[in-house]
Formats: sequence, structure tokens, C-alpha cells
Amino acid sequence: MASKNLFLAGTPGVGKTSLIKEITLAHRDRLGGFYTEQILEDRKRSGFKIVTFRREEALLASKTLVSKTRLNKYGIDLDALERVAVASLVAARRESPVIVIDEIGAMEMLSEAFRKEVLECLACPKPVLATIRRGSKLLTESVERFAQTDVVELDRGNYETVRGEVRRWLEARLGDSEGSRSSPE
Repeated sequence: MASKNLFLAGTPGVGKTSLIKEITLAHRDRLGGFYTEQILEDRKRSGFKIVTFRREEALLASKTLVSKTRLNKYGIDLDALERVAVASLVAARRESPVIVIDEIGAMEMLSEAFRKEVLECLACPKPVLATIRRGSKLLTESVERFAQTDVVELDRGNYETVRGEVRRWLEARLGDSEGSRSSPE
């Protein structure tokens, strides 16, 4: 994969975020951007939080969050999204060799500032590693608009293969032939 940008596409729950974390956390100090984590209560998803590679966190969405902005059963904190996720992308464009966006999803796309910043990241010279839902309209539009974008489809049967492809893509952009040996924490 020689493209500048790499999108990891898949259905919800297939392991996009798990794969991103597994590969990127060993390089945390050299990356910019963010990933999302599920918030579980009694083993059931109750929300999502944003975590930046600089270890900032913010609540993105929760079933119990009172907000004018809602998506399905979740209240969305757009201020937190913009304060933490968007700010991490702006900083990544200035300071990091690779930008990570996990995820470009329906909740995140409710923010005009987020949408604009994603487009800025994709248009800038730095490589972008992003996750997106398979079949997303944004995925189709982004690939058409940004010719230097490859898409890898993740499913339960190809996790190991895709992990290797994404790891090689990232290490090539970071200049690591053998990868970072640093601890993720």
C-alpha cells in the first residue's frame, strides 16, 4: 500500500478500534490524533469516550448525557468533541508525522468543525490512518476526492492479515523497519 492515507473500514464491532490501538499505542509519542473507546456498564455499552495520543480524555456520548444533540439513544457532547478530538487533529497536522482518526463516524460527523478538520487532515501532506464504517457515504466521497487513499476492509476472518498490512503501512511512514519496541503505556 503506497497511498498517503489509509482507511480501515468495517462494520460496528468488527475490531477496527482494537486493531488501531494494538498497532498505534506502541508509537503513541510519535502520533497525533485520537481513538475512541466504549464505556461499559454491566457489560453493556453505555457510551463512548475520546482518548488522544497525548492522553487527554473526554466523554463523547452517553445514554445518560443530557444534550440537544442526540444520535439514536446517545446524547452527544459536541463541545468535548471539538475541544479534545478536533484540537488533537489540529495539533497533529502541526507536530506529528502521522495523523490517526478513530473514528470518522456518525457521531463525530455531527460537528461541522470536525468535518472541516478531517478534510484539512486528508488534504495536508501528512499521512492519515482512519477508521470508518463500511458502506459510509463519507468513505465513498473521501476516496473519490482524495486519490491517495487506500481502503482496507476488516472482517472477522481477515483480522490478522489486515493487522500486518496496517502495521507495515504505519511503520513505513514512521521510518521503522522493525517497529517501536516501546511500551504502550
